[in-house]
Amino acid sequence: MQTRPVNPKYCTQRIRVDYPHVGIFDTKTGIPWLVKRRMGQNAMRVSHARMLIGGTQDTSTTAKDQYLCYWFHTPGSGHGKLFGQNLNWDEGQLILRIDPHWNYQTMELIASIDTARMQRNIRQQHRWGEKLFQAYVAAKPKFAMSWHLVGPRAEDSMFDIERYEPR
Repeated sequence: MQTRPVNPKYCTQRIRVDYPHVGIFDTKTGIPWLVKRRMGQNAMRVSHARMLIGGTQDTSTTAKDQYLCYWFHTPGSGHGKLFGQNLNWDEGQLILRIDPHWNYQTMELIASIDTARMQRNIRQQHRWGEKLFQAYVAAKPKFAMSWHLVGPRAEDSMFDIERYEPR
């Protein structure tokens, strides 16, 4: 499967912590991309597929299957529960969507009965989440923040994995 490149019209590699946004983490290159702040556009409402050349706001695309999708919330930009979990929306939140059954590097499904391979896959996605969280920490936000892995089901998710507090 041919993947689509990231659309530089909508995206930047520069990690920003001053506005809420969606992003994609390229699992092949290790590069995080996030939606640019643009006039007339809510960077949290752009679809992940729109971040790729040829992607649209209204459709999804399998061409994004090498990218981990994520959301970055600044304090006060989110609300409610996530899979029944209370998040402190007065702080920053980095939320990554993971899939135990999808190998982002080989772009193939993992059978439910192959539990050892699924566990390795989850560990890999966790490592990418750590790398992404550290990139946001390096941007020195002036607010506390936490990161979470959210899977297709509540039992696939991990909350409050790590927390950052500004000095």
